[in-house]
Amino acid sequence: MNIHTPYSASGRSTVIMVLNLLLTVITSQLFAQHYTQSLRGRVLDKDSKIPIVSASVIISTTNPVLGEYTAINGEFIIKNIPVGRHTILVQCIGYNPAILNNIIISTGKELFLNIELEPKVTTIRTITITDSSLIRKRDNINSMISISAQTFSPEETNRYAGSRIDPSRMVANFAGVFAGNDSRNEVIVRGNSPLGVLWRLEGIDIPNPNHFTGQGASGGALSILNNNLLSASDFLTGAFPADYGNKIAAAFDLRLRNGNNKKYEFTSAMGINGLEAGIEGPFTKRSDASFLINYRYSTFALFDALGLQFGVSGVPTYQDGTVKINIPVGLKHNLSLFAIGGYSNVDVLDSKRDSADWQFTSGRQNIRYGSAMYAAGISHTWFISGKTYSKLTVSRGFNRLRIKVDTLLNATDIRENYLNRTNEYTNAIQYLWSTKFNEKNTLRLQARYTLYTFSYLENYYENLFKQTLTLADFSGDAALVNASVQWQHRFSNALKLNTGIYAQQFLLNNSRSVEPRAGLVYTRGNHTCRLGYGLHSQMQPPVIYFFKSYVPSTDTYVETNRSLGFTKAHHLVAGYQWAFLSNWILKSEAYMQYLFNVPIHKYYINSVSVLNLGGDVGFPNFDSLANRGIGRNYGVELTLEKIFSKGYYFLGNISLFNSEYRGSDLRWRYTKFSNHYVVSLLSGYEFNFGKQHKNAFTLDARIGYAGGIRYTPIDLEQSQVQNRQVLVDEKAFSKQYPSYFRADIKVAFKINTRSITHSLFITVENITNHRNILQQFYQPNTGQVRTDYQLGRFPYGGYRIEF
Repeated sequence: MNIHTPYSASGRSTVIMVLNLLLTVITSQLFAQHYTQSLRGRVLDKDSKIPIVSASVIISTTNPVLGEYTAINGEFIIKNIPVGRHTILVQCIGYNPAILNNIIISTGKELFLNIELEPKVTTIRTITITDSSLIRKRDNINSMISISAQTFSPEETNRYAGSRIDPSRMVANFAGVFAGNDSRNEVIVRGNSPLGVLWRLEGIDIPNPNHFTGQGASGGALSILNNNLLSASDFLTGAFPADYGNKIAAAFDLRLRNGNNKKYEFTSAMGINGLEAGIEGPFTKRSDASFLINYRYSTFALFDALGLQFGVSGVPTYQDGTVKINIPVGLKHNLSLFAIGGYSNVDVLDSKRDSADWQFTSGRQNIRYGSAMYAAGISHTWFISGKTYSKLTVSRGFNRLRIKVDTLLNATDIRENYLNRTNEYTNAIQYLWSTKFNEKNTLRLQARYTLYTFSYLENYYENLFKQTLTLADFSGDAALVNASVQWQHRFSNALKLNTGIYAQQFLLNNSRSVEPRAGLVYTRGNHTCRLGYGLHSQMQPPVIYFFKSYVPSTDTYVETNRSLGFTKAHHLVAGYQWAFLSNWILKSEAYMQYLFNVPIHKYYINSVSVLNLGGDVGFPNFDSLANRGIGRNYGVELTLEKIFSKGYYFLGNISLFNSEYRGSDLRWRYTKFSNHYVVSLLSGYEFNFGKQHKNAFTLDARIGYAGGIRYTPIDLEQSQVQNRQVLVDEKAFSKQYPSYFRADIKVAFKINTRSITHSLFITVENITNHRNILQQFYQPNTGQVRTDYQLGRFPYGGYRIEF
C-alpha cells in the first residue's frame, strides 16, 4: 500500500512560524562562552570481549592534547573536551592501534564509545573500531565477515539526504542496493527479492521492524527502529559468514547502544517519523546499570487532532517504543534486556471520501489496513576466562497483519472482497560460545531453537465462482533448529582466513540444509583483496506452506505446499580495495549467485517462481508448488568514496547486474527485480560557525539513477471480458518502465548551547519532481489500465533537542 500525504497551506504556515521562533531563540546563544563535554568509553579485546587495562586513549585534535588510560574494567573518561569533531587514537601493547576520526562532541549528550582492539600478529597496523559515531568504519563489527559488507553509523543515517533517518533507506546508498518504491523502505540487493533480507537486533533474528508492512514483507512505509538509539551496525550483501542463516539476499546486523550509566539525559524530537520523547540514565548513582526508554507517536495523527487537513479520507496513525536495560554484575557477568515494538493503522474509505480528497483505490472500495510487531529478549553474558565468553539469550517476537477490503456495490450494499488476519509468534533460545586460543585462532559456536506459532485466515471473493474462497486457514506450530561453527585463523596481520558451517532443519516437513562458508582477506599496504563463498538457504514465507487449493468438483480444499523445502543459493564474490589517497577509497566487487530448489508450479506450465515475490503488500495464491526452479544473479560493483575530512565527503556507486530465473515452462527470463543498473551519487559539506566553531551548517545532496521496474504486460481484452486483471504470462517481466531518477537535497543545522544541543533539518526529496512510474494495473470499474507514479516533490523536516 502506498500512502501519499500532502499538507495544506495552513500547515506550512504553522511550521514556518514555529521554525522562525525556534531559530530566534537558538541564535541568541550562538556566540556564548566556551563549551565543553566529557567523553567516556570502554576498550575491549575484539575476539574475547575482555576489558583491556591500561590502554591509552588520546584526543589528538585538542590543544593541549588530552588523554587517559583505561581502568581495570576497560573504561575511561576524558573531561573538558571542546565541542566539535575530533580524532582519537587508542593504543595498547600487544594490540593493533585504532584511530577514530570525526568523533562529534556536543553539549547536549555525553558520548560513550565502545572500542575493540584486534590482537597484534605482526607490526602492520590494522584499524578496528566499533563506536557509534565514526563516519565510516574500515573493518566490520563482526570480525568473521570477509567480504560484501558495510559498517554504518547512526550519524550517517541522520546526515544522508533522502534517508529519512531510516537504516533501510540509508543502505540504498551502498553498491548493489536499490530501493524500488519511494513510499516503502524495502531494499533489492543484487537482484534478489526483498523477502531474502534478514533483520537481526542485539544478536537475535527479529520480525520485520517497520510500520504499514505486508504479508511476509521485509519493509514498510516507516521504520519502527529509532536510529538515534542504534550503535554502529553491519549490513551484508552476500557470502555471509556462518553467523547468519535462513536468508539468501542480505542481512542487517543491528545493535542498540546502552543508556548513560552516570547521569540522566533527555531527548525530544519531531519529524516525519513522529513526535518523540526519550530518557536514559543510571538506576542508582552507585550502580553501573543503565536504562534507555524512547517513545514515538504519529505526527500525522497529531496534526489531524489539531484540525490540519491532509486531503485524504484516512490519516495514518502509528506508535512505537524502544527499551534497553544493561546491568553489569561484577567483571564476569552482564545482563541485558531489550524490547522494541509498534503498531500502525489507516482506513481509506471511499464511503467517507470528500470529493476534494485524493483517491487511492480503484474506486468504490473501503480499505482497512493495520500491522503490528514487537521483539524482546534477555541475555546473560559470562566472561568465563580471559579468552572465553558465552552468551545465552531468550527472545520472543510477534508480527500481526490486518487487511479488509470491501466493495461498495451501491449506496447501502457492501461486499467483502478480501480479508487477511495474520498472527506470527516466534519464541527462541540461543547459545553462543567463543574462545580465543591465541592471537591467531578464534573459535565460535552457536545453536538456536525457534518455535513458530502461526495463525492465518485469508479469504477473497472469486468472480469466476461468484463466492468467497479461502486461501489459508491454519493455526499451529512449527520449529526451526539451526547451529553454526566458525573458525578464524590469522596467518599474519596481512592474511586472514574465516571458515564455517551453518546447518538448519525445519521440523514442519523435516527440510534440512548443511552450508559451508569461507572467506579470505589479504592486505598489503593500501591494497586489500577479498574472496568469499557461501551456500545459503531460506524457508519460504510461512503462509505459503498453508495455502489451500480449491477443488470446484468436490467443493473442498487441499494444502499442496506443506512439503516445500528451502530455497538455496551459492554465493561467490571477489573484491579489491585501494586506499589510493588520504581519505579516498576505490572499491570493486564481482559476484555470481546460483539459486536452486526454487518453488515453481508443479502441474502448470507457466512463468511462476517464488523468486518474484516481494515488494508488495501480499502474495498471489501460489498453490501446487515444487522445488524445481533455478535462477542466477551476476554483476559488478564499483565504489569511490571520500571519507569525511576537511569539511566534506563523497560516496559514488555504480552497479551493473542481471537477475534471471527459469519457471516450469523452462524459459529463462529476467526476474521482477532485474533493473540492470543502479547509480548513486552522494555528497555533503559541513561549515562550522560561532565561537570555537561549536555550531555546524551542513548541505547534503543525493542523486539516484536506475533501470526502471520490470513488469508483465496486461491483456486488456481478456481483462475486460473477465472483469479482472489478466496478465500475459508468456511475456512475464519482459517489459520495463522508463529509468528511475531522483535528486534529493538536505539542509541542516546543529547548534550547541550551554548544556543543550539543537538539531534542525529540512529535506526535499525528488526536488526536480520527476515522474517515476511505480505500477500499472487494470481497473474493473473503468475497464482501463491505470498508471500509478512514485512520490513527486516531497519536502519534510525535523527538529531534535538533547539535554
